[in-house]
Amino acid sequence: MLRKHFLFLCCLLISSLSHSQNWTIELDKALRQLDRESLFDGQVLIAEAGTIKYVTSFGETMTGKNIKDETPLKVYSVGKSFTALAILQLMEAGKLSLEDPITKYFPGLPYTGVTIDHLLHMTSGLPRILALALNEADTSQILSNKGLIQLIQEQQPNAAPPGQSFSYNNTNYYLLASIVEQVSGQAFDAYLTERIFQVCGMLNSYESIPRIFNQLQAQGINADNFLQASGAGSVFTTAYDLYLYDQALYGEQLLTEASKKIFFGLPDLPEGNYSNYACGWRVENSEQGTVYYHVGDGTAMRASIQRFVDEQKTLIYLHTNSNIYHQQVYNVVRNIWEGKPYELPKLRQVYAIDPALFPKYIGAYESQFGIVHISTENGKLFLRPDPIPGKEELIPASDTTFYFKDQNLEWEFFLDEQGAVIGFGIKGDRENMGTPKK
Repeated sequence: MLRKHFLFLCCLLISSLSHSQNWTIELDKALRQLDRESLFDGQVLIAEAGTIKYVTSFGETMTGKNIKDETPLKVYSVGKSFTALAILQLMEAGKLSLEDPITKYFPGLPYTGVTIDHLLHMTSGLPRILALALNEADTSQILSNKGLIQLIQEQQPNAAPPGQSFSYNNTNYYLLASIVEQVSGQAFDAYLTERIFQVCGMLNSYESIPRIFNQLQAQGINADNFLQASGAGSVFTTAYDLYLYDQALYGEQLLTEASKKIFFGLPDLPEGNYSNYACGWRVENSEQGTVYYHVGDGTAMRASIQRFVDEQKTLIYLHTNSNIYHQQVYNVVRNIWEGKPYELPKLRQVYAIDPALFPKYIGAYESQFGIVHISTENGKLFLRPDPIPGKEELIPASDTTFYFKDQNLEWEFFLDEQGAVIGFGIKGDRENMGTPKK
């Protein structure tokens, strides 16, 4: 019996060692295959116990530039934690209190009772700003943090009571970035560079808004690009730089242990309301213990950082350009790392639809996203949200389902039993479909 147990333990050990030695080879082989088939463009880094086990870069950026390990990519909302970190550093320096009302910094805002802490945890109740900006701002001019605050002061949109519930809203972090500038006396990009990026050794990271200002002045400004505010998702970085940031958070060069409890702590909400949002991080209890993570979504981009702090493991996944496959490729990476079964995605094929179907689809639909307009041009179908002037091609996947080139989301025209169009919306979600505007 003892001999059998011993042999069983030996088999387990050999199997474990075999996986730890071979998963990186298997993962590299899989990602190279996906790169050849144009299914993955981006960077992946996996670390265990402070040691990088795998790091790689494949593909091209949207502009056709080869992606290398040092190529900065826009990580969108993953960058929110830098904004929150800056606020907590200023708190440590005694330059602000998390209980400060935001009217201390923006006297013209009508939101009494909202504090910096509410902004950090997205429990402020403040309204989302994009729809207001599209309707009320001059979309031929850049709308910066300063312009956003002025717009809110002028229009004074209604807000929900603060501290009652969680609502993910970029407005919170735009205001936090402006508070960083007021309190520190530095431009937001300069503060991040000096106090965070340089401290961590993040040589290929930067806050992009100042550079974008210059680019847009030359390229032209419209409703698709006029909103350019810092703090909520405009940092460019690399998987390796995010790893350096991850490792720095285990020490105290960025924050003290006391401040890190706030950084990763959840808000205190009334009974019955729950939030897993800390300060620029989501918190989850998993099979691997506590996980701190955040995801960034943008035009043809999916970014994520996951910190399995109990095991000191890190997974950083940046997927750009071929974004329609981001979830499938992520599943491949995660499953190979964990020794689980996986299936490589296959290149999506364009369905040969009969353009004669298009006339019954065109028109306006009152959807959960607002009014969307469907039109046809040169044998193709297009979607345009109201009031954005630009339009996006709907690529056919069947006679009734469509998708955007670089997005995973699929759309559907819903039909009745006679084949007449009765609605439009997210594929399979007939209950929430938009109805034709009369």
